[in-house]
Amino acid sequence: MSDGTLIIEPQTGNIIYMNTAAAQMLGATGKSIKSPTLTNTRLCETEEAAEMLLKHVQKTGSADFQSNALFDGHRLIGRMSHTVGPNQNQQHSELIILSLHVETGKEKIEHMRKHVNSVITHELRTPLTSIKGALELLQSGAVGKMSEQGQSLLNIASNNSERMLDLIRDILDLNEIAQTDAALQNELITLAPLFERVVSSHQGYGSYHGVVIKSLPTEPDLNVYAPSKRVTQILSNLLSNAVKASDKGSQVELWARKEGNEAAIFVKDYGAGIADSIRDTLFDNFTKSNWKNAANIGSSGLGLNIVKLLVEQLQGTISFDTENDKGTIFRVALPLA
Repeated sequence: MSDGTLIIEPQTGNIIYMNTAAAQMLGATGKSIKSPTLTNTRLCETEEAAEMLLKHVQKTGSADFQSNALFDGHRLIGRMSHTVGPNQNQQHSELIILSLHVETGKEKIEHMRKHVNSVITHELRTPLTSIKGALELLQSGAVGKMSEQGQSLLNIASNNSERMLDLIRDILDLNEIAQTDAALQNELITLAPLFERVVSSHQGYGSYHGVVIKSLPTEPDLNVYAPSKRVTQILSNLLSNAVKASDKGSQVELWARKEGNEAAIFVKDYGAGIADSIRDTLFDNFTKSNWKNAANIGSSGLGLNIVKLLVEQLQGTISFDTENDKGTIFRVALPLA
């Protein structure tokens, strides 16, 4: 076998069998140790980690495996499976089989992507959320009244921290979409009640910017078959963009209708329209509009690119119709259930 194979006794953690391929992958470590375990072969970092892993496999039946240590410059990737078989005394006992292969280029990239995601989440988003919370407390006057100049500086800091959080969320969304194992479960979605929920959850955002968000009448039996999370992401991005593009005192509208074999979803704003200079690149990364609503509203330039990727993932299409000083309508067409 080209794959490495190890047989492990879960009670002791001892490796009782190792084929030639596994010994070669482990290098000198695999050949020199008389009583190998997951720890002294460097497949696990600590005895505690090895014990937890073996107990998990005993309980669930199987688990993916990835070494932290490098062997000849590569990680070892594989799968652990729980079974029952004869031990060295020819008595039946529980065994765990670990199959290994050398990390491929694609797997290495996926490992790096997950690591970057983890860093973004824990080292950037978490402390930034705390910073924003502290700034909002200062803005509210909870710790004392600020001078006019101090309040202005707080507003600038708060707006920029919100902009950074939006960018982090967009980057995490892009990474999740690109994930090979990120497939979500499809479900039957009736659009009318989903629209009501999404509009309700965005009313606060609309009110903050002086814009009313309305869900217009939609056929009650208009259904699509897709992950609810993905459709909600699409609508949320389009509604927030529409609010940013709108004049204070105006409204944003959401509705859908049946068109052939598709459910056509529409999001309409009454803003200034999309500038001629960016219409051809509107769905590209880092294309930014100059929102008319307020000068302090930022944009990462990733939102519409994320929407396009999500729509295409659902076998749909997206387009827009815009007119200067009259507004824009985005149309998302998804296959009917």
